[in-house]
Amino acid sequence: MKSKRLQRIVRENLRFEKETPYNFCDHWCARCIHEKQMRCRLYQDEFEQEITCIAYGREPGDPEITEAVFKQQMESLGKDIGNGMEEYGADFDDLHDSNYSWRPEQSDSLKESFLQRTVAQYMNKARSFLKATFFNDKTMDPGLIYDFETVAWYHTLLPAKLHRALSGIHEPDDPDEFGLCDTVAQLAICKKAINESTKALRKLKNRYSSHHKVIVELLALLDNISSRIQHIEDSI
Repeated sequence: MKSKRLQRIVRENLRFEKETPYNFCDHWCARCIHEKQMRCRLYQDEFEQEITCIAYGREPGDPEITEAVFKQQMESLGKDIGNGMEEYGADFDDLHDSNYSWRPEQSDSLKESFLQRTVAQYMNKARSFLKATFFNDKTMDPGLIYDFETVAWYHTLLPAKLHRALSGIHEPDDPDEFGLCDTVAQLAICKKAINESTKALRKLKNRYSSHHKVIVELLALLDNISSRIQHIEDSI
């Protein structure tokens, strides 16, 4: 059962997610629902770059067009930030006078260290599995591409999001709990990565008997990571 504190943070994150959905997602725009795409500034910016390239008869991702659009977007963003800072009376110079200093040991408790090692172990083992199958199989069953892409996408996203989540737990001098709110958001993404990867691996396990052992190991690692993430949430 979620604590009252965790329930409150989840509610706050739902409110924040409406304003900045890209801070609460797995950055896989191609699989994102349309409603969320329409609220996402990151998606809209990338879509604008792609459409501009097409309008000028260039291939999507053309460096020259993309750079020009990106520069324009950043100039607009800079104005928005500047206006916001003036509205709230904030001073950029104050940010350089902070007493904050981050130390690695702040986010390196024994349990968290074991969790990070387990995630690293999963990532390395998943990469080896993908190299032996998805990346080199020229006769891939089209029906399995979706599942292989799922494993490939999340096996690197998971450690990145977990690292960010653990950093937020130990954010010093954070009366508004922004760091903890981000931790809860990143853990939610980690859980999605685990759930989607688990479903994909279970499907692949039935089709790749020669890799049965390694897939079972991957599933066991994901289950272990999931239980440890649950322990972190229970402690909030």
